[in-house]
Amino acid sequence: MLDILKDLIKYSASSPAEEDVNVHRREFFRETVIQVADALREIAKETAVGPSRRYLRPPGAVEEFEFVSRCTRCDECIKVCPHYAIRGADTGSGLALGSPMIDAREQPCMLCEDFPCIRVCKEGALVMPKRREDVRMGVAVINKEKCISGVVQFCQSCVIACPFPDEAISMKDGKPVVNKEKCTGCGICERACMTVNSACAIKIVPL
Repeated sequence: MLDILKDLIKYSASSPAEEDVNVHRREFFRETVIQVADALREIAKETAVGPSRRYLRPPGAVEEFEFVSRCTRCDECIKVCPHYAIRGADTGSGLALGSPMIDAREQPCMLCEDFPCIRVCKEGALVMPKRREDVRMGVAVINKEKCISGVVQFCQSCVIACPFPDEAISMKDGKPVVNKEKCTGCGICERACMTVNSACAIKIVPL
């Protein structure tokens, strides 16, 4: 895209007098604008800018487009996380490279009482919630076919591990049920499921 913009600037700097060249120049500008717009759309797709996120962000993260715009990749939130839950997005993440994210299966967010990760964010990419219950990082989705509760054995590991048991996730008819309105998306239930289930039945979908 930078090459396209350079060509546009170079071409606009010339000053031929012939009318036919001017016609070609207008056509060149039109085609260039179209190409730039297409390139920007591809960048938006690559960084997952839109109503849903590609990555699970730290607690208090603002809307994705604003988040990737404000975040300076200073790594301060990564450094202060006492549970080492936050890391930078690795290669293959496009323009989101280095931006803070959480992989719940590696280490979920423990929803610290004082949210040290949010406190060190000076750019406003992370905003302090009023209560821990108000965090909305994502939502837990249960794969009923993989869940062993009520099939192989009675299991409620996800409910026991949840910071807000019987609110965000509860047992109903011997099976775990997620309350989407209460789930914080911390990923603790996903990690807990992995300890008892060979095929993890829970996946956190970023919001």
